[in-house]
Amino acid sequence: MEEQDIKRLWSSFDAQLERSLALNLKMLKELQTQKAEHKLRSFRRNQVTGVVLGVIWIAFLVFLLVNTLHNIYFVISVGFIILFNVFATAAYIRHLVMLSEVNIEDSVTESQRKITKIQSSFNNIGRILILQTPFYCTFWYNDDLVANAGPGFWLIQLVIVSFFTFISVFLFKKLTYKNVHIKWVKAALESFGGKTLTKAMEFLDEIEAYKTERS
Repeated sequence: MEEQDIKRLWSSFDAQLERSLALNLKMLKELQTQKAEHKLRSFRRNQVTGVVLGVIWIAFLVFLLVNTLHNIYFVISVGFIILFNVFATAAYIRHLVMLSEVNIEDSVTESQRKITKIQSSFNNIGRILILQTPFYCTFWYNDDLVANAGPGFWLIQLVIVSFFTFISVFLFKKLTYKNVHIKWVKAALESFGGKTLTKAMEFLDEIEAYKTERS
């Protein structure tokens, strides 16, 4: 076989290999894109559910507040709880808007950046909601209780409120992705719903990894 024939064979083989690799990338991209979009749809449904339940919960709390204006302790405690939940519900709506701007077909890298931003925001909402916990310990106070409760009662209440305040602040500071190497922190962050977005980004990472191997 002459040298020119060998070169043509190698050239033909290279062309076939390139077409095969291009086809593999296309198939991988389509498959991983479908998986990522499935996870994003799942997260979107969770956010819609969160908005609906948030609106219902806020409406219920407002109803209670309006009908209990004579109790300043209830008004203050529930008022803060309402603010926390309004903030979270508004954030969920914002996440839905951000999700609508994610287009994996256009750019995997840009999609990952946007998803990471949503994930960070979602995690922060979970951390912030934890801070409302102490107010669930005080909403049931009333004037009669405050006027007649003895020192022992208030000592117990001080311990309880202080405990939940400490735990809330501790969790707020601890539950960040810089501490994701800690098992219970990772489990807590995933329970917030961040696991769904993490899986979506892992599917997109496989596309970029395959592209890198080819280059």
